[in-house]
Amino acid sequence: MPLPPRSSHVSRARALSTAAPVVFSSALVFSAMLHGSQSGGPAAARSVWDGVFTEAQAERGRGFFLEHCASCHGAELEGREHKALKGDRFWADWQETTVDYLFDQTRTSMPFSEDGSLAGTLGTRTYADIVAHILHTNGFPAGRGELSLESSAGVQIVRKDGSGELPTGSFAHVVGCLTRGPDRSWRLLKGSRPVRVLNKRPVDVSIPLGDREYTLMFVLTSLDKFAGYRMSVQASLMEGGTGRLNVRTISAVSVTCE
Repeated sequence: MPLPPRSSHVSRARALSTAAPVVFSSALVFSAMLHGSQSGGPAAARSVWDGVFTEAQAERGRGFFLEHCASCHGAELEGREHKALKGDRFWADWQETTVDYLFDQTRTSMPFSEDGSLAGTLGTRTYADIVAHILHTNGFPAGRGELSLESSAGVQIVRKDGSGELPTGSFAHVVGCLTRGPDRSWRLLKGSRPVRVLNKRPVDVSIPLGDREYTLMFVLTSLDKFAGYRMSVQASLMEGGTGRLNVRTISAVSVTCE
């Protein structure tokens, strides 16, 4: 999935409107309570460690991958003209997303062609097999049921130890208070925990501040008039969830930072 070109853009965000109260149907509430009582509570979220594809499906997917994807991504997913789909690169691009998001990005961008005419042409079951192969190659266990578009919904791509920190190289969003550092570099204080930027999905600029500090790198626009503002930054993480940010976009959220 190609990332947007590096640039810096500063704009003042409009105030957020107050959300209307949500009214729940009593029937829906009762249904949810009944379902919870019958099942012993809400179902735990599934992850890639729960076996969401079969060995046979992954093997079929390997054949489809070699036929349609290997020329760009390498026969072993090691990367060629386009990014690798395994190892550190896989985690940098997909950790803290879901399998249905990976599925959707795969079928809307592969196979690659200059005019985009080949994307989405393989059929849903073929894409499911390819995604199964990608997951299998990254060491996730096979299960008893085949992966499908429906079964992939909400399946989390997470580290086995449960760590939620995005790795170096991830494209992420943070908010924080803009200030000058001692070396005249721009920094974000009270920075939020990085949240992955998802393709074609808006970021939430209203997330609360945190306790992290970041140094902003490769900012191409003057930020002097925004010192002390609360800022929204989209950047590649240069040192995981702390340290330096390779800035792609930066915009003002508020004239104060509280």
